[in-house]
Amino acid sequence: MLKVESYESGIATEIEQGLKLPHLIARILAIRGIKTTDEAERFLYPKVEHLSDPFLLPDIEEAVNTVIEAVRTGAKIALFGDYDADGITSTALMLNFLKKIGVSPHTYIPGRVEGYGLNIETVKSLKEQGIELLICLDCGSSNVKEIEAAKELGMDTVVIDHHEVSDPAPRPKALVNPKRKDSVFPTREPAACGVTFFFLLALRRTLHRKGLLPNPMNLKRELDLVTVGTVADMVPLTGDNRILVKFGMEMMRKQPRMWLRSFFRQGILYHEADGYALSFIIVPRINAAGRVSNPVTALQFLTSQEEEEADRLLLELDKANRQRQGIEEGIVQEALRRIETENLSGRCSLVLYKEDWPIGVLGIVAQKLAENYGKPCIVFTRVNGTWKGSARGVPGLDLHGTVSTLSPLLLKYGGHKFACGLSLKEENLSRFPEAFEEAVKECLVEVERAVKVDAIIEFDDLTRELVEYIELLAPFGMGNPRPGLLLTPSSVSLTNRFVKLTDQKKRTWRGYLQKRTALPDAPDARVVACPAIKEEMGEKFIQLHVREFVTE
Repeated sequence: MLKVESYESGIATEIEQGLKLPHLIARILAIRGIKTTDEAERFLYPKVEHLSDPFLLPDIEEAVNTVIEAVRTGAKIALFGDYDADGITSTALMLNFLKKIGVSPHTYIPGRVEGYGLNIETVKSLKEQGIELLICLDCGSSNVKEIEAAKELGMDTVVIDHHEVSDPAPRPKALVNPKRKDSVFPTREPAACGVTFFFLLALRRTLHRKGLLPNPMNLKRELDLVTVGTVADMVPLTGDNRILVKFGMEMMRKQPRMWLRSFFRQGILYHEADGYALSFIIVPRINAAGRVSNPVTALQFLTSQEEEEADRLLLELDKANRQRQGIEEGIVQEALRRIETENLSGRCSLVLYKEDWPIGVLGIVAQKLAENYGKPCIVFTRVNGTWKGSARGVPGLDLHGTVSTLSPLLLKYGGHKFACGLSLKEENLSRFPEAFEEAVKECLVEVERAVKVDAIIEFDDLTRELVEYIELLAPFGMGNPRPGLLLTPSSVSLTNRFVKLTDQKKRTWRGYLQKRTALPDAPDARVVACPAIKEEMGEKFIQLHVREFVTE
């Protein structure tokens, strides 16, 4: 079913006239929930000054003062980060800042086998190494026992996170998390690296006010790391997230740091770091370290100051990414065969498990299966006598809430609405698939399946000037998708994923399929496309990212 997104025409007209915009752009802004001309102006032309006040975060003053006291007394500090790109960039941000004020913290990023979040063995090990302050980045919001153990051992703990907070909540010295029920921070869905950046803004301001930082450092320089982590964690690119990523991408274009220049030196990246490069070239290589090798490699790469070292580390990450791709494809194909042979496709959910599946790729496999079948999916593997899994959800289901109803069967779980990590005992594995199926049936809200478009337009209206206005809506991603426009070509041809469209005036338009699909037989097929400015060999042209073919 085709659905043209609705909007309030009065708001669109006000924005169009107030900012002298093309009507289509004003319409899209209204569809995105923009209510006033001022909101539209801040959306199209954001400033760093528009960022929320970091002191609105819960426990932020306690967290800042705890870190300052540790720095002042020379206490030994450890950074404990998650192994994905968000956790690694959060750790890199904190590491860079502390080093600039003369502190060299211990860093610890667990491997996939060790699992997500703190564990008591690591807490004890850090204490034995003399750690007095433990800063948890992109984790800790559900580590009640582990944080209590740290307290009993005499360690202070500061948690900087964005995951759902468990009930009961852990009780560190400070829990800086905008998802806390008492939080008044405007952005409810930042990535952990975004929360870390806001913490550093507050820390810098406090140090300067106390006279401990005579020359405040330019934290805008760190926005490249915030951008990588934010894009990787697929949080909504609205509000603060949009501002951080917009200026982060600007920094990456104008002043690329050592790690990014290495992508160009090694021939892995040939053009500026745009949204495509971030999502499909940079992020997969940062994530690959935590999936199939050592996540510390990615941390060292992102904080490298030497050309030779950065190039060597990038080649390691590139090798890990190729390895990840091969492993992932093999598991996906095996899972697809099992779903068909075991007649699982008729269920409301998918739960698959196998002893020797590498834990590092389970999240990607679960995501692909969830997208392919339109059902929530959990994929497990066996690690040291327990079953550890990655879950991915679908629209209409709060995955974290659904998984939490099964907590009696679980050893550990954490995550958010669309993604979770979990583990369970051997004896509960056989019961779990049916229990999850029933929980999904109970919690899933039916979502209307429709091909959604922002507008129906003619090829004559698709000018270079209009597409350049559309680019003002970037960065695109979760919560702010690239606008989808319905077009009616006179003919369409397809070669692999390259599309050639001809309009009624016999003009040819180049396009690219966003996902593999067959060309429909219907001669009057229309296309839902997202226009973008593309440049090849110095020539700029409009490329249509074809999202769907519509035959109704």
